[in-house]
Formats: sequence, structure tokens, C-alpha cells
Amino acid sequence: MLSNDKKHEQERPPTVSDDEIDLVQLVQILLKRKYLILVVTFLCLLIGGGYAFFKEKVYLYTTSLQVGEVLTDGEGSIKKAAIEAPPSVKLKVEKVYIPAAMKQLTSDGSKQFMSAIVKTQKNSNIVFVESKGHSSDQQIISKFHSLIVTPLIDNHRDAVAALKKQFELSADKASLVLKDLENPIIYGAAEKKLQQLVETAQLKLAEFADRRKLLLAKKVGFSETGKLLLKQIEDIEKNLELSRAKRNRAIAETNDATKAMTFLLLNNDIQQNENRLAELKERLHVKLENDKQGLEGELAGNQRDREKQVAKVEELKSNLAMWKEKHLSSLLAQRNEISVAKTKVGLFHNTKTLSIAIQSIKPVGLRRALILVLSGILGIMGGIILAFFAEFMAKVRERSVVER
Repeated sequence: MLSNDKKHEQERPPTVSDDEIDLVQLVQILLKRKYLILVVTFLCLLIGGGYAFFKEKVYLYTTSLQVGEVLTDGEGSIKKAAIEAPPSVKLKVEKVYIPAAMKQLTSDGSKQFMSAIVKTQKNSNIVFVESKGHSSDQQIISKFHSLIVTPLIDNHRDAVAALKKQFELSADKASLVLKDLENPIIYGAAEKKLQQLVETAQLKLAEFADRRKLLLAKKVGFSETGKLLLKQIEDIEKNLELSRAKRNRAIAETNDATKAMTFLLLNNDIQQNENRLAELKERLHVKLENDKQGLEGELAGNQRDREKQVAKVEELKSNLAMWKEKHLSSLLAQRNEISVAKTKVGLFHNTKTLSIAIQSIKPVGLRRALILVLSGILGIMGGIILAFFAEFMAKVRERSVVER
């Protein structure tokens, strides 16, 4: 028994202790147990290959959701922004809508567990909802994704409708104002009233023109009257000269009773002519001049009134033109307001699905080659571990035999 122990001690390498690792010895163990390693590796490859070739393919199903846009307050420009920031949508979908959809599927009797992940892209309003499943799962995944996105779309639609309402109300209000502006009964009455004022002022202006003609005709009549009076004065003065000459001759012949009577008659005629002459001169130089001055005053007053009336007519015409211009401007302003409001309404976009549960072209997950590689690596590692374990157990058995 002692001789066997000595023999084993002599067989041990003299330079290696029990606590040291001998790489050559490790290699020897691996070579010794190479068949075990090959068997384990083969079994792993066989299992991995069977799994890789017979497992059902898994595809990625993607639902694309475009977050709607609304108008924001811009300084003199129209700016658009997402109804809700995509990161906020992502969080809401993950924390609210996905759990609710899973609960709804469960309550509908579905025994298949569904899950989804949500992805967003920087500077984009597109949100992606992704789930994995087999080809046979497309219908249930489509339902699952619809249960996720439908409440979000409805929520955003209500928000967009509320924001659009203010622009729609603005367009409706402008339409009512435009309807009144285009109503001939309303705007026609106002225009007709201003037109009547202009026509009335023009008629009065025409009256001033007619009165001026009458006054000018009267002035011409005064001139003719003056000429007639001068002619009468000249005739009377000639008659006076003749009558005075006759009276002077009659004075010289007053010794005759007949001549005396002629003198009295001539003297009486001279007196009448002188009175008539004085009356005509007074009429010519006083009354006619006064009438002329009065006429000139009337002409001047008529001219002043006419000028005032001309100014009034121009003012009324200007008011009418300004009213028409203002009316046209109001029409254009209301039409523009309606157009702008409708344009803004058209710039609102509801959240919508671009696609529902679209299946990926290629399967996802581990590829067959990768599964085989991993199986081989796992088999080699398992074989090595088993080899060392087998060697360890052999040594334990050997040492137990020696100790006996």
C-alpha cells in the first residue's frame, strides 16, 4: 500500500504543486475528454438547429401615427405646432392607452398576451407603436393597436375641434356682416339717402343759378330803363328850351290878351316839364341807382349763397364717394377675414393613422445562423465544463480508492 503511494508521488511532476494551474495538464484533460466535448457540442447544435429550423417566425408589426397640427400665436405670421408633443404622446400611450388596450383584450376573452413599445423620432410628428408576433397574430395585433390609437385620435380630435371653433366663429361672424353689406335693402337705403342729399343740394344750386340769371336780366332791364330815362330827360330838356324860348317871346308881346294867355299856357307847360324833368332825374339818379345797388347786393348775396351751396354739394359728393369707398373697403375686409379664417381652419390637421399593424418584410429576432453559432459556443462551453467535472469526479473516485 505504501509502495503504491510512493509510486504515485514519483509520477507527479516535481515542479507543480496541488494549488497551481498547469496549462499543459488542462490541455491534456481536454484532449482526454474530447469525445465528451464533441458529443455535448453536437447535442447543443442539434437542439439549436432544430429550434432554428422548426420555430415559428416572429415578425414586427408597426402602426404609424401622425400627430395632428394646430395653429399657434405668431407675430404677424401663421405658425403650426403639434397638438401634443410626441414625447408626451409616447408617455401617455405607454402609461394609459397600452394598459387599457391590454385590459380590453382580456375582457374580450383573448388569452394571448400582447405588449407594445412606443418610439418617436427627433423633429418629427410621427409616433410608432410596435409589437412582435407570428403571421397568425396579425388580426389580433391590429385590433390591439386600434384599441391603443383610437382613444388618442378621439382625444386629439376634440382638442382640434375646440381650437378650430374660434376661427369658424370668426368666419361665421364675418359672413353675417358681409351679408348685411351685400344686402341692397340695407346698403342701398344708405346710399340712396346720401344720393338724395346730393341731388337736393344740386337742385338748390340750380335755383341759385336761375336766380342769378333773373338778377342779371333785371340788371339789363335797369340799364335799359336808365337809357330810356336819359332819352326822356333829353326830350324834356329840349321841350323846355323850346318852351322857354316861346315864353320869352310871349313876355315881349304881353300887350295882347291872346299873347298873355299863350304866356300863361307856356309857363304852365314849362312848369310841368320842369316837374317832370326833376322827377325823371330823381328816378334816374336816385331811385334807379338805389335799385341798381340793391340788385348788386342781391347778386353778391346770391353769389355767396351759390358758392356755399357749391361747397355743400362737393362735400355731399365727397361724403357719398367716401361712403362708397368705405363700403367697398368693408366688403373687401370682410371677404379677406372670411378667407383668412377658412385658410386657418384648413391648416388644422387631426391626428391620424398612417398605417395599422404593418408586418415587417423580414422576420425579427435571432437568425438561424446566429442561433447555430450560439448553440455551438454553448455546446463547447458546456462540453468543457463537463469534461473538467468528469475529470474532477474521476480524481475523487481515484483518491477514495487510494485511501482505502
